[in-house]
Amino acid sequence: MPAPSNSNLPRLVLGVLLFNSLIAAALTAFGSTGFATNLVFSQCIGLLTYAVIDLPRRWLWPRGALALLPMIGIALFAAPIGWFGGSFAASVLLGVPWKPGDASLNAMLGFLALTAGAGLGCTVFFWTRERLACSERDAAEARLKLLQAQIEPHFLFNTLANLQALIGADPKRAQSMLSHLDGYLRATLASTRKEACSLAEEFALLRGYLEILAIRMGPRLAYALDLPPALAAAKLPPMLLQPLVENAIKHGLEPSMEGGKLRVAASAEGGRLVLVVEDDGPGFGAASVSGTGVGLVHVKERLAAVYGNAAAAEIGETADGGVRITLRLPLQQ
Repeated sequence: MPAPSNSNLPRLVLGVLLFNSLIAAALTAFGSTGFATNLVFSQCIGLLTYAVIDLPRRWLWPRGALALLPMIGIALFAAPIGWFGGSFAASVLLGVPWKPGDASLNAMLGFLALTAGAGLGCTVFFWTRERLACSERDAAEARLKLLQAQIEPHFLFNTLANLQALIGADPKRAQSMLSHLDGYLRATLASTRKEACSLAEEFALLRGYLEILAIRMGPRLAYALDLPPALAAAKLPPMLLQPLVENAIKHGLEPSMEGGKLRVAASAEGGRLVLVVEDDGPGFGAASVSGTGVGLVHVKERLAAVYGNAAAAEIGETADGGVRITLRLPLQQ
């Protein structure tokens, strides 16, 4: 199961803050204490309870959401810590004495039950959201593998046909193509078994793919892969750029008699990883570019499933009239 993304942490904390505010409002409506005091106590208790539940889970079980029963156990364990620790913190903030012993046993049990109930409710809610997010990521990965299953046989058959023709006409080029094909297939197989890969691995896979196409297309294909050494270890979903590069070749450069140049570049901007795939083909004005949207749609779905709103994909034209696709996602080393 894919690891939960930290990009949703601010939204979860905001949800906890809103939920705590509702509890403070309810306590004010049925009690005598003012809303401001209830709000401070509610926020301190709720935030500490959430921290005891969620932060250790993210650290101890980073591969995905726990089963529901262990999560409920953690929530029950967090309730007394959240209530005692949160009420102490609120007393310090408000400058009032902290005397939990002055409360009656029924009142203390009531407060603990309220804290436990709120923690359990939030736990079930967030656990359900995490499961749903994992299911969406799995579905996106399944769609990607289906797309690869449709594309790779076409690429493989064309390459084998070209290889067969080269064996008699140019054995040296045939040997070079076979070597690149072997490396590409090994890298592809390894990538499909991973949940994340480094940018260096992704670019190595693209280089093997483009080397094969460069032998097939000859001087009609030129390419450049720009990967700064500082970003070589950056993490991303495996084969994220592959559909975009395939589209650029298939719908942009290969149909043109003159061919063209493909460029894949990585950079960092403001803590985000920026990936660019561009070509100097005929651009949107050509009928052959109409297929570019298929791969981009799959890439967008994948980004949304893995990163949520923290990632984006843009498509536009280059200065030369070709197509440029830009991906922006969190920079994870």
